Amino acid sequence: MDTTAIPILRTARLTLRALAEADHADLYALAHDEAVSRFMHEGDPPSRADIAARVAGARRYWSLRGYGMMGLEDAEGFVGRLGLVHPPGGADPLLVYAVCRRGWGRGYATEGGRAFLRWLRTTHGTMPVLAQIDPRNDGSARVAVKLGGVRTGTASRAGHTLDVWTIGA
Repeated sequence: MDTTAIPILRTARLTLRALAEADHADLYALAHDEAVSRFMHEGDPPSRADIAARVAGARRYWSLRGYGMMGLEDAEGFVGRLGLVHPPGGADPLLVYAVCRRGWGRGYATEGGRAFLRWLRTTHGTMPVLAQIDPRNDGSARVAVKLGGVRTGTASRAGHTLDVWTIGA
């Protein structure tokens, strides 16, 4: 699947679209902003080469699963990333997102998550979608609830115990 097959989703304020090479600098900055990354538990901050590999991997992921990670834009440009990943050995996909600080408090994660999950239901039918959220991350827990999520357990990632939320997609 090439990038033309990755959908463009629009809401009143946001566009969700394929990640591209033009996003590398913004993704790098997002991953290296300690305030943004403190609850992500994705290991060491990625290098620029890691970012390029992740963007290329996101495109391949779409061709394998028919869903994946997307860039998130508002009227000012890149504001984050949002989408599904399927962890190795995991039965169900994880909804993951990161929003840069200028997008905090605007409801972007909820708005983008609703648009993505609506598209997922339309194109893939109903399927369980999980989210793994650091228990100290009250904002993401509120997003999970707004997306219809219910806390269903815990999981360990990168040495941290995370709350698992099941989001009925």
